Amino acid sequence: MNTIDAGMHKSRTASSPHPVLRIDGVPLEQWIKGVKDVAGDDMTDYLVPAQGWLIDETDYENAWHLLGPQSEGIATVVPVLVCPDDMDMSCTVVVVEQTVNAEVVAWERFGQAVDVRHGIVTSVKWITPHQKAVFPLSSFRAAAAEMKRLTDEVWT
Repeated sequence: MNTIDAGMHKSRTASSPHPVLRIDGVPLEQWIKGVKDVAGDDMTDYLVPAQGWLIDETDYENAWHLLGPQSEGIATVVPVLVCPDDMDMSCTVVVVEQTVNAEVVAWERFGQAVDVRHGIVTSVKWITPHQKAVFPLSSFRAAAAEMKRLTDEVWT
C-alpha cells in the first residue's frame, strides 16, 4: 500500500511553493512518469496540480469534486495535473482513473486527456506501462482535506 499526504512544494515551473499531493513522500508531478510531449520527452515535472491552479471557476470546482472519493465500485476520471502556462483544461491535462471501495482509494492508471469538452475529459490516452497507487481511504481523505486547507488558507 502507498502513502499519500499533502504539503508545500516548489514545482519546477512555479515561482514559489504551492500545495501538492505526495505519493510515498514524492510530489505527484515527480512520481508520475510517462506523459510525453510532442518530441517524446517526459514532461510531468513541468506540470502543476489541477486542484488549486485552474482559473475557470467551474473547472476548479469540478477538479476538487472529482478528487473526493465517489461511491464504492465506481471509476472516476480525475484531472490531477495541468500545464501552468494556461491554467485550464485546454493544454496538457494529466488524469487518473480513481476507484474506491470501503477501505481504499486506488489510482488504477494515469493518462493524458485527449479531448476535453466544457471542462469534462471525454477521452484519455492511458500511459503504458501504467503506474498504480493504492491508499487507505482515511489517509486519502485526510490528504485531500489538507491539500484544500493549504490551497485556501496558506497559499497566496
